[in-house]
Amino acid sequence: MGIEHPIKRRYGVTSKKGKKVTSFRNTNSGKFQRERPNLTEHLRNKSRNRKRTLSSRDKQEYSDILTIWPKIVEYAGLSEYEAKVYLSLLGLGSSGARRLSLHCHVPRTKVYGTLKKLIDYGLVVEIPGVPKSFTRASPDDAFSAVLNIVKKKAIDFTDIVKALTETHETVKNETSPKQKVVWYLDKDDGIMGKCHEILSQSEESVCILTTADGLSLLFNSAPRLLDQLQERGVDVTLYSPLDPMRNPLARELAYLFVVEKVEISTQILFVNSDHKRFILAELTEDIHENPLKSAIFSDDAILLALISLLLIDGKKAPLMKALSI
Repeated sequence: MGIEHPIKRRYGVTSKKGKKVTSFRNTNSGKFQRERPNLTEHLRNKSRNRKRTLSSRDKQEYSDILTIWPKIVEYAGLSEYEAKVYLSLLGLGSSGARRLSLHCHVPRTKVYGTLKKLIDYGLVVEIPGVPKSFTRASPDDAFSAVLNIVKKKAIDFTDIVKALTETHETVKNETSPKQKVVWYLDKDDGIMGKCHEILSQSEESVCILTTADGLSLLFNSAPRLLDQLQERGVDVTLYSPLDPMRNPLARELAYLFVVEKVEISTQILFVNSDHKRFILAELTEDIHENPLKSAIFSDDAILLALISLLLIDGKKAPLMKALSI
C-alpha cells in the first residue's frame, strides 16, 4: 500500500459575482511557472504600443506644416531635406535624429548632416546632452535676412519693369509696323448683342452702313435703342440702299436720323461708334433663320479710320459693288 502525499494548496482571494471569496489552487511549481504571465514582456509591449500611438498622432498633427516644404525650398533656398527637417522640428519643438527621420521621411543617415547644415545657417540649435537632441530657431529670426533680401529684390525688379515699360511705350510709338488687335465672333457668339453694346456706348455719333435686310434686322432687334440714341443727342447717320422717298422704313427713320441711299451689294452690317470702336458683321442669305454669319470688332481708331474710309463715304458707291466680286 503506497503512501499518499498530501497536496499542497495555496490560498488567495478572488472575485465572484462582485463578492470577494477565498479560493485555492494547486501550487505545483512547474505548472505555475508555465502558466504565470510574463509581466516584464507585457510592460515592454505596452510601452511599445504607446510610442507607436504617439508617433502616429504626431504625424497626423504635423502633416499639414510639412506640406509647405516646396515653398521653403523656393523662397529660402534650402534643399528638400533641410526644409523638411526644419519644418518637422518646428512642429515637434525638439527631437532626436531618429524621431525626426520618422516624421519628415528623411533617411536617418542624412539627418545628422542636414542638421549640421541647419545649425550653420542659424535655423537649428543643438541641445547639450546624450543622446543628442535638437530644436528650431524662431522663424522670424531665422528668415528675417532672407525676407529682407526678397523684399529689396521685389522693389528693385518693380523699378526695372517700370523703366522697361516706359522704354517700350516710347519705342512703340516710333517704330513700324505696329500690331493691332481685332476680335472675331462667329454665329454662336451673340453678334447682334455686341452690335447693341457698341451702339449703347455711343456718346456723340453713330454711322451705320448695311443692306436693306441689315437695316430691318437692326431696327427690329432693338427699336428703342435707336430712339434712345436720338434722345441723348447722339448724331445717327444711316447708309443703305433704301430710298427714304419710297421705302416706309427708311422714311420713318428719316424723321429722326440722317438717312442716305448708297449702292451696296455686299451683305454686311457695319457700325462706327464715336470714331472709337466698330463692328463689321457678315449677313447670311437666310436673314430670317440665321441672319449673322460672323463678325469682327475692335476699339483701335486707326483700323476704324481705314475701314470707314473704304465703306462709309457715299461717293465711293461703285466700290461697294466691287466688294461683292
